[in-house]
Amino acid sequence: MKIGRNDLCTCGSGKKYKVCHMQLPDKPLIDPSIPVNSAIDRRMRENLIKQCVHPNQEECRGEPIKAHSIQNNRILRKLGRNGDLYMVKMVVNETSKRMNPRFKAIGRKKATTFSGFCSHHDKELFQPIEDQDFYGSEHQKFLFSYRAFSFEYHKKAEAAKLHKKNGDDKPSLYTNYEYLGFKEGYDLSTNDNEYTKSLYDEALLSNDYVAVESVEVVLNKEVLFSVSSGFYLEYDLTGEKINDLSNPEARIHPVTLTVFPENKRTIILFSWLRDSSEIYFNFKQQLLGLKVDQLEQILNNMIPSYCENVVYNPDFIDNMNSSNKSDYLKVYSSTTMDYIPSNIKKNLLTATSYTLF
Repeated sequence: MKIGRNDLCTCGSGKKYKVCHMQLPDKPLIDPSIPVNSAIDRRMRENLIKQCVHPNQEECRGEPIKAHSIQNNRILRKLGRNGDLYMVKMVVNETSKRMNPRFKAIGRKKATTFSGFCSHHDKELFQPIEDQDFYGSEHQKFLFSYRAFSFEYHKKAEAAKLHKKNGDDKPSLYTNYEYLGFKEGYDLSTNDNEYTKSLYDEALLSNDYVAVESVEVVLNKEVLFSVSSGFYLEYDLTGEKINDLSNPEARIHPVTLTVFPENKRTIILFSWLRDSSEIYFNFKQQLLGLKVDQLEQILNNMIPSYCENVVYNPDFIDNMNSSNKSDYLKVYSSTTMDYIPSNIKKNLLTATSYTLF
């Protein structure tokens, strides 16, 4: 991509290219003297955001802490093995330099954490779901959805920050179509997230917990994984489009998914803002009409296709045969690369070789 000297710089500064990034030299994005995965981890740590996302900033006490998006003592302890859980992480092959997903052991104190709440808000706000069993109140369902959204909001902000830092350190990226395409995506996502956050914040401050609508399903068994994730569901269960991610003018409506084992049962919550109830009306009716085996199959496809904030019991994954494990990771990989095969997006009931249930 060629940019004229007097054109506006594609970084978005509003300055002409010749006085912005044109003359700046490229710097290495990662330290070449250490293993590539260690270098990537270091760069990501350097661009973390520590900021409480609670709307009432005047009540904040202390610095933001590493808050768990999935309950540490009630869920992670149950699923862990010797203090570790598995999560899917992208890992670079040191020889080929190709990035592929792998199940990686993560310590319970670190798994699912983000620096998005101060200690005061993390403890006080989420006490009804940290210290009590799930009993299905609107308050509890709101909090599960709010925490899942907050995690995604915070992680997307960190990703956007890192993406901008990459461009600032390597100015030639501002002439790269692929980089600029991702930049546009981050800009649009930021705008959507800010609007969604304003709706959650308004409901939180007014105790309007029915601002979140949920479909609750309880299974009479405990699964060996847990999910707390927010995403944009593209199609309903009949293949009809819900969110058009290809249209930059369209408003995007997020959904959150929470799954966790508790007391010989599994709680599953599909949630969205009341403001999106009309958009998700058909999806809701479809969910309510599912048999248990159909719901499980939908989640077999939905979780690796849309959800990154998932923890797994290590024994469960270690006992999965290599072929099924590979199939699961292929679906996850396609999502991470911003491409989900259409047969999965449009038909979440597609049979899989693996099962999470």
